[in-house]
Amino acid sequence: MGILGKRRGTGGTGNVPAQVGPAQWPARHTRIDEVAKAAGIGVLRVRCHTTTWDYLQEEAKAHHKKSIRTRPKAFRPPTDDEIVTGADGIVTVPLGGSSLAALYDWCFEAQSILNTELERGVGQRVGRAISEALENRAAARGQGDPSAVIWLDDQIAADNPTAAQP
Repeated sequence: MGILGKRRGTGGTGNVPAQVGPAQWPARHTRIDEVAKAAGIGVLRVRCHTTTWDYLQEEAKAHHKKSIRTRPKAFRPPTDDEIVTGADGIVTVPLGGSSLAALYDWCFEAQSILNTELERGVGQRVGRAISEALENRAAARGQGDPSAVIWLDDQIAADNPTAAQP
């Protein structure tokens, strides 16, 4: 009998239903721990479509302007000169720890029922990507990893997206 079976008094783990989808974000850690972990990053590159970056940048700025709590102006997006735009519309944005933490904080705030489904969905997707990247980073001291990248946009898996899938 598994632990859940014992607690529920229903028998073994075979009686515990499988998880339907991916784990919801935010999950295991407390908000302040996760934001603090993001703030501890020296620099990290975020790769996404230019419209995704524009949306995130505007939302993070607006979040700090409309917040009823006093917050430091931690979100300092890079200048246009620092952002590299590829021919395919994908941008590479270098973010320092305070900016990453501010963006991550917006992801938490976007989960409020006061926000639209779009805001909650984007906040959850971006928050999960940042959380996974922070979880996978080595806890080594020093300058950090200049090659660390968070991909926010999913890539089409097929060479020909109109081809029939097996």
